[in-house]
Amino acid sequence: MTAQVMLYPVFIALVTAFLLIALPRSELRLLIPYGLVLGGLHDYLFSLVFGDLLGFFEFTSPGLFDASGYLVLAPLAWSLVVIFFLYFFPKEHDYLGYLYILAWALMATGYSQVVEHVGLFTYRPWFYPLPLLILAILRFALVAWLAKPWIRPR
Repeated sequence: MTAQVMLYPVFIALVTAFLLIALPRSELRLLIPYGLVLGGLHDYLFSLVFGDLLGFFEFTSPGLFDASGYLVLAPLAWSLVVIFFLYFFPKEHDYLGYLYILAWALMATGYSQVVEHVGLFTYRPWFYPLPLLILAILRFALVAWLAKPWIRPR
């Protein structure tokens, strides 16, 4: 139970601390709206479509942070991840951007495995690893495409 309760708060605290230390305040102010929309709102819609409607995965025991069977801290975590992703996106090299998206998709797929082993959600056996990885690639590619005005070289 302790790992279930502490996984997302510890992750959010670590990423927030790193973002506050590493990002200049002006960049952070610019990236927060991108993070909230492309991270938090996108995670909610993703969970609604692929979780509730299609039934590919479901939150099993969100515990303390439960809101009608949904983990409340997941959109906040995705918001921070998107801020982190966009700030360090390679702006000058197109091909390096593709590898960067693939690397983040691999990390997201691995983190979903950690969350699944802790017992916060379950997914259908056929959904891991390749379909989940493809969806993660599409998520990060969509974020990069929508945030293209910010990603362009300055």
